[in-house]
Amino acid sequence: MKRRWLSLLLAGCLLLLTGCGQSTQPIPESTIAPGVDTLLPSPGEAQTMDLHGEATLWFRFLTEPYLAPETRIITQQSGQSYEMALLSALFAGPGTQQPELSGMFPEGTRVLSTVRQGRTLLVTVSAAFLQPLPDQPGDWNSDEAWQIEAPLRRRLAMQSLVATVTENCDVDEVLVLVDQGRRAENSLRLRQSWFLDGSDDSVLTGPQTRDDRLLLSPTVTADALLGCWLQRDWARLYRYVAASDPLTGVSRPSYDDFVQEMEALPPLLRAACGGSAVAANGLIATCTITASLGVRGGQIERGARVIRLHRANGLWKVSFSQLTGWLEGDYGAAQ
Repeated sequence: MKRRWLSLLLAGCLLLLTGCGQSTQPIPESTIAPGVDTLLPSPGEAQTMDLHGEATLWFRFLTEPYLAPETRIITQQSGQSYEMALLSALFAGPGTQQPELSGMFPEGTRVLSTVRQGRTLLVTVSAAFLQPLPDQPGDWNSDEAWQIEAPLRRRLAMQSLVATVTENCDVDEVLVLVDQGRRAENSLRLRQSWFLDGSDDSVLTGPQTRDDRLLLSPTVTADALLGCWLQRDWARLYRYVAASDPLTGVSRPSYDDFVQEMEALPPLLRAACGGSAVAANGLIATCTITASLGVRGGQIERGARVIRLHRANGLWKVSFSQLTGWLEGDYGAAQ
């Protein structure tokens, strides 16, 4: 009996020694952590899984002082923050399906990092962010038109970034930091002089908030087209007229015919949009306007008149019939 127990003891020791040298059990590839209902990636698994989601990005509408939205599919690489993917898409510019939109950032602008601090998103961008757009002349400040255009571009560029972030991320403001490498002095924060508003270069910008007055919502669009009408700027107003009536399919007049018809209408002396409501389908916005019309011997007031805007590819536009239809009955009074 004693010999038998001794044999069993020696066999157990041999098994223990062999197990310390090389395990024959497979190594677990993933582990479920407490409170997590998905498996961790296996060792060596390629991190290339794409996550897709729709987002609204804001770009400039033609040469207007406004931004218009474009809905895009955002591709988020595994390990990449949503904010990084979103801003990378923004800096790449609008898609080819929207020829009326243009990007607001110099070529080569990249987002380097994003960090949330409470309700603020800190965005670090590459030094290319500081460069002017290619067609901006070096002596822009000696040209009357560019004295308006250059600061406007910077204002729209900042709002393009801020509106895109606040539209899609749960934050209220954005603080922009610029990585200038060895040229960085005391702070990475963007300087107020970047806005080309005459500010001293030593003034640092703070967090930037959304300015809805620059975004072509239905109300802003209605105010914009009425403003063009008041200024009798037919070329700009024509941009806001839909190429065809979405209800009847009738094409808008040619530009020359459009100008002729607008010139024949009673002169618009005052006009403003009091508000708008978007239909449940998201494609029609009903805008209420008030206006004053010039007539022989004075003027007439028109309140609570309705203009309906139609949305196509994210842009709000008005058909020609809707643009002028609310004046019906006032033609004779203007004669």
